[in-house]
Parts: sequence; structure tokens; C-alpha cells
Amino acid sequence: MLILRPEEVEGLITMSEAIDAVERAFADWGAHAEINFARRRLHFGDARLCWMPAALPSGGKTGLRIQSEILAVSSGVQTYPSRSPLIDLLFDARSAAPLAMILSSTQRGRTRDSIALRTSDLMTASISAVGTRWMSRAESQTLALLGSGKQARNHLVAMKAIRKFARVLVYSPTAAHREHFAAEMSGALGLDIEAVGSAAEAVGKADVVVAATNTNNPVFDGAWLRAGTHVTSIVGSNIGMVQAGTIAQKRRELDDETLLRADVIGIASRELAIQDQQGDIYDQVSRGQLRWDEIAELREIVAGSRPGRQSHSDITVFKNNGGQGIAELAIADIILSRARERKLGVEIVWGEGY
Repeated sequence: MLILRPEEVEGLITMSEAIDAVERAFADWGAHAEINFARRRLHFGDARLCWMPAALPSGGKTGLRIQSEILAVSSGVQTYPSRSPLIDLLFDARSAAPLAMILSSTQRGRTRDSIALRTSDLMTASISAVGTRWMSRAESQTLALLGSGKQARNHLVAMKAIRKFARVLVYSPTAAHREHFAAEMSGALGLDIEAVGSAAEAVGKADVVVAATNTNNPVFDGAWLRAGTHVTSIVGSNIGMVQAGTIAQKRRELDDETLLRADVIGIASRELAIQDQQGDIYDQVSRGQLRWDEIAELREIVAGSRPGRQSHSDITVFKNNGGQGIAELAIADIILSRARERKLGVEIVWGEGY
């Protein structure tokens, strides 16, 4: 069993490699419905324990990601005063032998292509990128990015990996934050990035809208969307936070108008939306505004059993409603392979009958 420390994990995988691995993992999941369980979260006061189990047929592995964190909400923004490292546990699917324990830092690191980002969040951005690649128009030119924090950074790197955007319009409520983000990321990625004064300006000119925020409320009006626009959103509500008293109402990032106007809606996991009674999609289904049979899972889209887009003029929405163990396992599998190539980490030898 190989144990990898956070500093050994950084720089072992590119964003493009992570996206391709996650896409293959969703294809696996499309063929084998039983290999991924919905993320679970246990709440105890301000403490939260999260875990995501899965199997990876193409890699011959089973495993899970687990993390502990302390939650706080201030002025509608969710923060984490304290978090453990992300821990990936990998096992051999044939022998059940433990293969690795990978500790990933929650501090800023670098991908293998030397782009600074939160390496522990490769999974979230990669799932968003797969959904966007399958549901947006290939010729999309203008990206509207709502948010200027760590997830916005990661998602911009991921979107650059899948589309040749000529222009990026970034909006977040604090002018200094969005302007700093635009200047920094323009230089880092070689993109034309402009900080704009309103979400309406960004969304109204976009071919692709990515909402990568940390909000509890919808961040734009669906009436602003042009025909043919694709929307990707990442906030995943959790009824457990309401029940624990951490927040007063469920989190959401999309308004009802966006979902009602969408010709095609995709989601990372219907099961997770139902389990966590999420504010986006679950509540609209509960009120009779949408039906579950209208919502395609990403694994179905990647496997070809459901369409991601049916026409050039479709408005499409992908709700990346929470992390998936199979996506994390696919990324961890590459990290483990690279670490062994470079002889990183500490190897523990188990005796017979462990």
C-alpha cells in the first residue's frame, strides 16, 4: 500500500488528463449502474463528514474519497474554517488488497502543466467540463464566468481545455476581486478576459455560462439567456445543512426561469439530487414544474442513451450537483500510476491474511 503526502500529489496530472479520465469513468458508470454510490454527508453541529464510494472497471479498482470539515455561513457565503486533507483510499478489485492512501492538500498547488489551482478540486471542474463538452455548441466563442474564487479559477482552466473561447467575461459582486481575477488569469492562460459590471452583461453576450460561485441564491435571471446558450452550475444544496441549523434555506445557483427555458437538462446524479433534496431541480420537480424523466444523467449522455443537445438553438443546462466517487477514483488512479513511476510516497507491505 502506497501512502502519498500532499506535496507529492501536486503536479502529477494535467487538467485535460483529469477531464478525459472523468469522461471515461462516466462512460463506465453508464454501462454499470451499480458502480457509483451517491455522496453521503454526515452533519454533527458545525462538523461535516463526506464520503464517496465507487468502483472503476477500467482500472480494476474500488475505493472512496473521504474528508472532514467545519462549516460556517456568513452573509450568505459558505466557508470552511477548518478542513482535513482529502483522502482517497484505493483497493484492488480482484484481490481486495489495499493499494494506496492519497492525501491531497486543500491549499493551492499546480497541475502537471504548471497552472496554479486547487488541485484537490480537479474532480469538480472536470465533471463540469465533461458536461459542458457534451452539451454546449462546439463552436462556442464567448464564455461568461460568474464567480472569481477558487472554483471559478479551476473551472476557467477546465473550460479552456475543452473549448477554444475567443473571449471570457467574468463577473462577481466585488469589483476588485473580478478585476484582479481577470488580470491574473489573462496572463496565466493567454485568454482575452474582461471583468464586467453585471451578471446581465456577461450572460447576455455568452455562448456558455458557467456559474462557479459559493452562493445560497440564484446568480442570474434565465430571461437573459440567448437561444443556443449552454449553462453549467455547480452549487449543490444539502438538506442536512438546513436540518443541522447551518443555513436557513437550501442553497441554489439557478433560478426557475433558467430551468423552465432549458430544452435539455443534464445532471451529474439524480439520486444525489433526491437524497439531498437539492434546491436546484429537486424543488422544481417537487412543485410539478419539471419531471425526473426530463432530466438526463451525465452518464446517460456520455453513453449515448440520452441526447446532450438536439439543435443549434437549444438552451441547455448541466447541473454538476455534487462530487462523484467514480470521478475522483479515475483521477486518483492516474495519480497513483504517476507516483509509482516516480517512486514517490511510502510503501507499506502487508502480510498474509491482513
